[in-house]
Amino acid sequence: MSDFALGSGAASAPAGRPWYQNKKLDQYICFWSIPIFYNLFGLVFVPLSYMMPPRSPSSDMSEIVAFMQSPNLLIASSILILSLGLSAVGNAMYVSQIKRMSVSPVFIYAFLAGSMTGAIVGCLFPMFCFGLGAFRPGYDPEILAMLYDFGYLSFIGSLGCFCLNWGLLSLAIILDKNTILPKWLGYYTAWQFATELFAATVWASKTGPFAWDGLMAFWFNMVIYVPWQIIVYVCIFKAIKAQPESELGNAQYE
Repeated sequence: MSDFALGSGAASAPAGRPWYQNKKLDQYICFWSIPIFYNLFGLVFVPLSYMMPPRSPSSDMSEIVAFMQSPNLLIASSILILSLGLSAVGNAMYVSQIKRMSVSPVFIYAFLAGSMTGAIVGCLFPMFCFGLGAFRPGYDPEILAMLYDFGYLSFIGSLGCFCLNWGLLSLAIILDKNTILPKWLGYYTAWQFATELFAATVWASKTGPFAWDGLMAFWFNMVIYVPWQIIVYVCIFKAIKAQPESELGNAQYE
């Protein structure tokens, strides 16, 4: 098995201990909920709602109405509402490693506040907007167009909410003297969150590279973000695996 096997390696569980007595089992369970959430997230926003890749801000009214009245949006909304709580588990995995770093607890409090803001504005609001059109198909086209704009501007135009999170994570990694996560990940994270600043342009541009479907405001961000998200969770997994049992809150219990 690879390094991702549950409980593999001496740092994860002493030899001879059954897997269900692994003192990091709770962390591993939380960790493996993350890919489940991201697969559901992708299912909701891509094949079910067809919201992503983003539709054009310049779509004509007939295209907007057809999209906003798709019954698939109701299915997508239901799945998202049931699964969004798992995003909190993913954020908790970041926090659990920041707690081990030699930085102020302020990083943790600010990270949690930014995470909650981002999840509400950047995830729930858009799906509520798109789901409303399908839930009430009698809405006037002008109202549907407003919900369409609100949904996309909230989803892509709020990426700045996450700049706080990733900026703090980047700084915590760089300042940390315990080397919980590799220093290069801190600099990579700084580059990743800087790309999200382009999201501010979607409020001023309806066409071109800085529109919400544009090369700079969306695609450039995604090219940096997607591999970064995978890499950062691989590094978190390795940090869990290497964590001494003496640091665990349940270390005193046998």
